[in-house]
Amino acid sequence: MIARVVGRSKLTGLTRNAAIYHLIAAASNEDAEQYFQMSRLRDLFAIDKATGSDLDARAAEIVPGTIKRREALKGSTTVVCGRPGIVGTTAIPSGSIFAAVDAQGQIKFQTTSAGSILAGSTDSLPITVVAVEAGTRGNVAAGGIVQFVSRIAGVTTVTNGTAVSNAQDRESDDAFKARIRAYVQALSRATPTAIESFANNVTLSDGRRVLFANLKEPIIPNGTIQLYIDDGTGSVEEFDSTFVTTPEIVVASAVGGEVQAFSGQKPIRDDGSFVLEVDFGGGYLVQTLGVDYNFNAAQGKVVFATALLAGDAVRMTYRYYTGLIQEAQKVIDGDPSNPLVYPGVRAGGIQTYVLAPSLVAQSVAATISVLGGFDTTTVAAAVRTAIQDYINGLPIGDDVIVSEIIERAMGVTGMFNFRFQTLTGSTPPADQVILDDQVARITAANITLV
Repeated sequence: MIARVVGRSKLTGLTRNAAIYHLIAAASNEDAEQYFQMSRLRDLFAIDKATGSDLDARAAEIVPGTIKRREALKGSTTVVCGRPGIVGTTAIPSGSIFAAVDAQGQIKFQTTSAGSILAGSTDSLPITVVAVEAGTRGNVAAGGIVQFVSRIAGVTTVTNGTAVSNAQDRESDDAFKARIRAYVQALSRATPTAIESFANNVTLSDGRRVLFANLKEPIIPNGTIQLYIDDGTGSVEEFDSTFVTTPEIVVASAVGGEVQAFSGQKPIRDDGSFVLEVDFGGGYLVQTLGVDYNFNAAQGKVVFATALLAGDAVRMTYRYYTGLIQEAQKVIDGDPSNPLVYPGVRAGGIQTYVLAPSLVAQSVAATISVLGGFDTTTVAAAVRTAIQDYINGLPIGDDVIVSEIIERAMGVTGMFNFRFQTLTGSTPPADQVILDDQVARITAANITLV
């Protein structure tokens, strides 16, 4: 700007004290600010560069109300309460509050149901507790919950045998961006990426959600695929047995000509509990799969080999999945009664079965050495937690690697040496191969450190 003023006037130069110099400086600063703000405005509309609330706004623009940042998740575990005597029954009310302690103070946990210490026992059965506040601060080591916030008459001790490792902070910008990208890639639907991505966005009203999804396809396509999901605990499988003891009447009296029937609940658990019976007028008779009918457990759909006659009745005995498996199946298959919320993902003609992976329980035995000036018990507890965090954070189908365990253990402050003895029964320790339909998990009780 100075060069233009000098070039278009009789001036030969400008000094820093000149009035025109200050006017030009102010104008150029204003121009620079405008260019800078325009550059920032462009970045705000880029998924890779937006952060915080701007990133939330970009996600909302992709498909309004569909993909949102995951809020912090409360940790949960079980505690056992104890007393000195064994006489009578001591009640432990629902809503009782216990606590662990860290540098910031108490980390409170609340019971979700009532418990008790029965006559003749000094300890209660495990009672589920959930952190009062969400976030990773709620992840505490086994044995960390020892304080009473709510006083319970007759109860003198409380402890958690299993570490709390499922608490999570609010989803970070980087993690949210990765999920947005995966979602955009999945918009074509029906692809393995699409199915896994949609499953990974399944969340229940109580905060539980799918953290890992792994789609397994047969080498030779046969029209069926399995989608294994996990919420990080290795125990996502929940089911209801209502219709095992009381069969469900699905057709009270046929009009005649029906070739299909549907269960009231789905997906049906394929555990041998499913029985189809038809009353042709002389009492219910058990039908044979593959002869009298074919069956889709995911949809709860039965197709008869021969159409029903007028007056025939049909009933089913079965167990059905609930919780995350049921919700994920609805997302994948769609829900004809609510197509706007559940349009479905899978391709036509492909049967998708949402299942829980098989839990492959791990065990670790090792000898540790601690640096001078460090408490052995404290360091051992931290090592135990580090091993749990590694193994319990593995996705479905990921192997357990010996060197990773050693690295996590040696990363604990105060550690001097870690001498591995066995890993899940293998001596010397060997990497554990986990199949596509399996997930590795470990509890504090299965980590032996001496």
